[in-house]
Amino acid sequence: MTLKMIKNKHSSFSNHYLSELNDDLTSITDLNLLKFQLIRQRKRLFSNIDLLIKIEVSYENIVFRIDYDNLVKNHNQLNEEYNRLKDEYQHLGHTCLYLINKTHDLIEERNQYYNEWQMNKNLLTPRPDWDKVSNIIDGGFQRWKILSTGKSSEYLLDVLIKEIINGNDLNSIEENDYFESYGDHSSVLTFLRTPKQNRLFNRRMRRRMTGLLIKEIWADKNNKQNNRLNDRNELSSSKTLADHVADYFEKRFDSKSIAIEMGYNLRDACLRYHNSDEINLFWGIITGQIEEMVYHHRMKSISDLLQHLMRMKTFFSSQQDSSLSNARKAIVSEPNSPFSILANRRLSALSLFSTKDYSESPVTHDNLIMTDEQFIQSLKIFYPEKSNSQLDELFLSAKHDLSYLNQSIEFPLLFIEDNDNRFGHFLSILIKQMNEEKFSYVEQIKQILLGYPLITVSQFNRAVSMIDPKITQDELHRYIQWVFSVKKYHSSQQSIKPLDLEDLLRRLENCACFKH
Repeated sequence: MTLKMIKNKHSSFSNHYLSELNDDLTSITDLNLLKFQLIRQRKRLFSNIDLLIKIEVSYENIVFRIDYDNLVKNHNQLNEEYNRLKDEYQHLGHTCLYLINKTHDLIEERNQYYNEWQMNKNLLTPRPDWDKVSNIIDGGFQRWKILSTGKSSEYLLDVLIKEIINGNDLNSIEENDYFESYGDHSSVLTFLRTPKQNRLFNRRMRRRMTGLLIKEIWADKNNKQNNRLNDRNELSSSKTLADHVADYFEKRFDSKSIAIEMGYNLRDACLRYHNSDEINLFWGIITGQIEEMVYHHRMKSISDLLQHLMRMKTFFSSQQDSSLSNARKAIVSEPNSPFSILANRRLSALSLFSTKDYSESPVTHDNLIMTDEQFIQSLKIFYPEKSNSQLDELFLSAKHDLSYLNQSIEFPLLFIEDNDNRFGHFLSILIKQMNEEKFSYVEQIKQILLGYPLITVSQFNRAVSMIDPKITQDELHRYIQWVFSVKKYHSSQQSIKPLDLEDLLRRLENCACFKH
């Protein structure tokens, strides 16, 4: 028997023997058995430690059942809360969209009601402009302001009636059948010069006759100027409107005495009807208080607008879907087109152009009608510097003249005078805006010249150039000639007397000045 077999046998015997022993080592007295028992227990210890380590590694990420149940419960609660908030958010989103759409509808409805209110306000319940009364009562605007401040319309009507009664009593005393002559010296207007012993019959001209006579005078003067231009002759700069009136009356009535008599009647009518803008402008020009170019600039502006509307109508008729840039190109094209010639002819004969004449005209009215949108677009193109409020004012005044009949505008009717030779609401608003722009222009010049006791030509020249850098030299010289009362101005002139600022501004307000 080998040694290895002896050891195995001994080992198996020992294991069998040791297995029969319990774990209580106190009963063992043999040291060898104790040693074997110790070795055995160490093996068991190492085996248990190894098993424990394997178990810890295997179950390291295992969650306790109670913790898992709690997590599942919390997850379900959070999921339910999320679904509830999601439903509420979607409901709020739909509600918000509904409110936005409702707000847009309310805004459109408000705008519609506002436009209807504006139209009805101007058409159905017009409010009187009481400030116009200041032009016909004694004391002018200052006295009327004292009388009218804080007063009701009923009270203002009583004040106006009282003023009219007093004025009529005064006229009945002062109005005679004959005018007294002012003499024939050079300080008297040309068409009023006659010896003092002469007496002139008072024809008591009515307002309509006065307006027609003034229109005829302007038409005759414009025709003569056009004839001079066609003959390539220079215009006579020394001939004033008063000189032309004297020549016109003598030529028309073929009598010096009747011409002087009509001159005195024209003067009397202009003074009595000075509340009319056209008549007052004519009298201011004829007396030298207002530059004649004011009238020509006003009529040219109206003529240019009429030509522009005709061209835009042609453009809209030919190209409905064209862009704004093409529209601008069409405006400046064909300056000698039949539409431009037609506009000039109509404007030159404006005093004879009545509603009846227009209704009987062979021109097809449909060719001269724009939609509201086309009319507004045409105004925006022609007046790019005007604000939206100014354009709205022009549009509403046009609708007012046409009595808001429909959604279209027959624009030639806006350029027709009434039976008293007065412009309609549209042209009156246009002229008012032109005057406001001129006063703003003068105010800017005033701000530069403030602080100078006397204004020289060079200072005035510099101020205008700063405000209006695009002005031409000819226009600037025209300003200087009118403001400083110089017949022919040259830049080399040095002997022009300076003006007080107030006098300069007063002269400038009566000049045809505008920003270029």
